[in-house]
Amino acid sequence: MKMGRMAARAAIAGCAALTVAGIVPASAATRHTSGTVDITWETMWSGGTLAILNQMVKEFNSTHPGIHVTETNVPSATGDAKLESQIAAGSPPDVFTEWWPVLGEYAANGEIQSMTPYLKGQYAGLSSWMYPIAKAGGTYNNQLYAIPMSMNSWALYYNKSILASAGVKTPPRTLAQLDADSAKEWVIKNGKLIQMGLYPNTDGNGFEFYTSFFGATNCFTGSKYSFASCAAAKKEMSWIASFSKYPYAQVNALESALGEVAGGSDDAFVAGKSGFELSGPWIGALNIPVTNKGMEKNFGVIPFPGTVGGPSTIGQGNYNIIPKGAAHPQQAFQFIAWLAGYHNEKFAASVDPKGGWVPPSASVVNAPAYQSWIRQNPWLKAFFPQMASKYSATPALTSTESQLQLAEPGSTH
Repeated sequence: MKMGRMAARAAIAGCAALTVAGIVPASAATRHTSGTVDITWETMWSGGTLAILNQMVKEFNSTHPGIHVTETNVPSATGDAKLESQIAAGSPPDVFTEWWPVLGEYAANGEIQSMTPYLKGQYAGLSSWMYPIAKAGGTYNNQLYAIPMSMNSWALYYNKSILASAGVKTPPRTLAQLDADSAKEWVIKNGKLIQMGLYPNTDGNGFEFYTSFFGATNCFTGSKYSFASCAAAKKEMSWIASFSKYPYAQVNALESALGEVAGGSDDAFVAGKSGFELSGPWIGALNIPVTNKGMEKNFGVIPFPGTVGGPSTIGQGNYNIIPKGAAHPQQAFQFIAWLAGYHNEKFAASVDPKGGWVPPSASVVNAPAYQSWIRQNPWLKAFFPQMASKYSATPALTSTESQLQLAEPGSTH
């Protein structure tokens, strides 16, 4: 799925890159016995995240002597096109990690394999083990086609000192309070933006990322997304349009100067120049400690104060799929379930915090290592109740799923 979703991956700072970009070192790839099933895993990550993947692959290979995984990185700009060409040629990887809203189309076209046949025996409880939004994000026509290894969860960060300077004593609890508090935070001197409040579309988070807060994630006319005729989407767009009074060009210039537009991990909130930001755990867990340690004690996180009656988030994640023609689908499924943390809670709970990741199941969140991370960073607590909230929603998988992007209203500028 697209960036701002990709902030969760691109922002993973401080991890060492692999010596051979995107590929498990050859020494690790050759240490297995004859009779072992070799499976291939393609991902579109780059940079420090690969160090985390390398650790995961190493752990799996050491604990599953009958299966050996080799991970390869492909450029995100061409990853989907490459996958489709591999499927057409009959030589796809066994596992592919998908970000974009195309899972429904892949399933409808028969380009990926259903995992439902494998949900038996020790895997019979896997579907109910996941958060509902995690399961829904991989289900098409009542068949499970994708399982996430991690999920995104979106909440509202606030800068304590900026709120105090604006005369605001407590973080907002309603959308109206958020708007009023945010308005007090904007500072423009001599025609230059010095400090800003909330602004949808910074960090890449536009219309789509706020839909769950208004009940507008799945607005359809027939089988097509149609936000123009959806009352909840109109309410959301009216709210987003209210930000037109703020100087988009100056916001963009500020963000560009900080490196966010260029793909860096420093945005206005991390730099201490914004009072609010919608984002995920990676901002507080990774970006701030690495980029601006002065912010570490100066922020808090609350559920976004939307209009639906409770905490929510849009369900998104890093979904693993088995392409059509994969040579080893059974072993691929076993690896995918393991990556999610199913019957692997202890290891998943130890590695997910390194990526600032929210697991796809409460069972991993409740594991000791993950709970220890939360105790060390109490602000994380805002991200988890909404994972099981009835108000959270994931974009429905449809045969024309990519139309979700095309149907979205424009950004605030």
